[in-house]
Amino acid sequence: MAGVMRVKILSDFDGVWTDQAHEARNVKLFLIAEVARLARVPEHEVRAHFAAFEAEVFAEPHRHGWAPDGRITAYIDEDPFCEANALARHMETSRAPEARRYVEAILASGFASLSAFGDHCFLTSTAQFRAQHPPALVPRAAEMFAALVEAGADVVVVSNSSSEKIEGWFQDTGVGRGLEHALRVRGSAGKFVLGATDEHLVLAGRPVRVDRPKYRAILAEERPDFVIGDVFSLDLALPHVMRRSRELDVQLALRRHPHTPRWVLDSRADGAIDLVVEQLDGLVEPVRALARSRR
Repeated sequence: MAGVMRVKILSDFDGVWTDQAHEARNVKLFLIAEVARLARVPEHEVRAHFAAFEAEVFAEPHRHGWAPDGRITAYIDEDPFCEANALARHMETSRAPEARRYVEAILASGFASLSAFGDHCFLTSTAQFRAQHPPALVPRAAEMFAALVEAGADVVVVSNSSSEKIEGWFQDTGVGRGLEHALRVRGSAGKFVLGATDEHLVLAGRPVRVDRPKYRAILAEERPDFVIGDVFSLDLALPHVMRRSRELDVQLALRRHPHTPRWVLDSRADGAIDLVVEQLDGLVEPVRALARSRR
């Protein structure tokens, strides 16, 4: 497409290029097995207790999520990867005697907090899962990427996952082969890292924190035309704020999953989301239209 200014897509990885439900379930099962090991309780008993914990947190999802520093950075019903960490933290406030027993065993084993234990379970189980399973990108990932490039896009993948993981999966599955000029990866992006302020949006009565300094720096540097993600809090809330303040001129796309919550979908996050797509190729025509407008 000679003479056409390229369109830049800033894309999340997990949940956009992957369907993470199976891997997330593995994280939760690993957490349960670790609790059983540390507390010296039969695993089937721990599973029953965790089924009750899970029912409790999903009864009030606005109170639970991934909270590395005690503040919710993404809600439990936005992303199945948040579930294990949220369940670990829930034990701290649960009145159930078995929860107290598990907390005591976890802390006695050397973990500084339940959040640290949740992080351990996530990192260890995902590393094991990826060592034991082939790269599991969505079907047609390479084909969809090629279609985006043909339409006029360059893609920058910005993710909390490591660059090594993402680049390895792309290489193993052929994504970008022959089109390396149009693909970059920025891993370990720290989208979840919150700043010191309480700056937030309110969506469906929930505070969504938008002081995310590491992610802000990347957005300001990349200045994308499109941002696509599957978790509103982590991927789309901050670029929405930056667009509203005219720091960015960007369109926001949400990749929808069966678990995507209604409080985000029903109003498209109070109009913050421009496009809801089922897969990456939902951006092909919008990219083509923008590229044509720049001729």
